Amino acid sequence: AQAPKINGGRKYLRGLYSGGTFCYEALSLLAESLGSMRSNTAFPSTSLINDPWNSEGHTVLDLGDDIFTRGRPHPMIDHRLRNERIVQEAADPQTAVVLIDVVLGCGAHEDPAAAMAPALAEAQQGNGGSAPALVGFVCGTDGDPQGLARQKAALREAGVLLANSNAEAVRLAASIVEAAA
Repeated sequence: AQAPKINGGRKYLRGLYSGGTFCYEALSLLAESLGSMRSNTAFPSTSLINDPWNSEGHTVLDLGDDIFTRGRPHPMIDHRLRNERIVQEAADPQTAVVLIDVVLGCGAHEDPAAAMAPALAEAQQGNGGSAPALVGFVCGTDGDPQGLARQKAALREAGVLLANSNAEAVRLAASIVEAAA
């Protein structure tokens, strides 16, 4: 995946993870390159976000955290909350990159790419004529019921720059943010 040129004013990374493991890995990798980060996940050198419903600066969120899942299904099953956040973050004129994970397998949404497609399309409309880059990766195998190749193709068609792993996606997202600065 090649990093696009981001229009001026867009300078922050917004990571929207469906669970804590990939969120924590992202925070670990970003700590050196982007410096000050905010999250709802406790991590050394990362500030706990004041309001997890509104991002500040570079923000990486675990959307599977209890604050987001009380009274609703986990974001691996129900993409409504994540879709709302994708659109919200893309509408912020300071967001350079929206970073996402897509997890396949038993217990995950039957077609996550299709569930996310409308939000991804809306995110590409951006704000003021510019849009952030959409970067992500798919955690799955060819044996998953959602179809790994089908999910990847649909996400690429929806405009997501797909990496082969979370670490690769994080590095790509960081390089886009650094180039925009």
